[in-house]
Amino acid sequence: MLWLILTLCIGICAGIVIRKSNVSRHIGKAISATIYVMLFMLGARIGTDRHILESLSTLGVQALILAAAGIVGSVIFAAILYRIAEKKKSGQI
Repeated sequence: MLWLILTLCIGICAGIVIRKSNVSRHIGKAISATIYVMLFMLGARIGTDRHILESLSTLGVQALILAAAGIVGSVIFAAILYRIAEKKKSGQI
């Protein structure tokens, strides 16, 4: 955990130093490339694990249910907040 925090702090310091240079324009591309490589490595790791492949259908259904519940919960919460904000705006609260 200490390594993660230390790495984050070093990254923040490096960002402050290179903020004004031309390098900062290319950081978005580097981040995207890094994410693609990490996703590829994750897929390769999953592909080599027989236990995960055997239970992929069960994991997929669970992931679908969790994603759907997250979306529905977010929409409901956003609608509630929108109604509260509208009431405050109109002076009803």
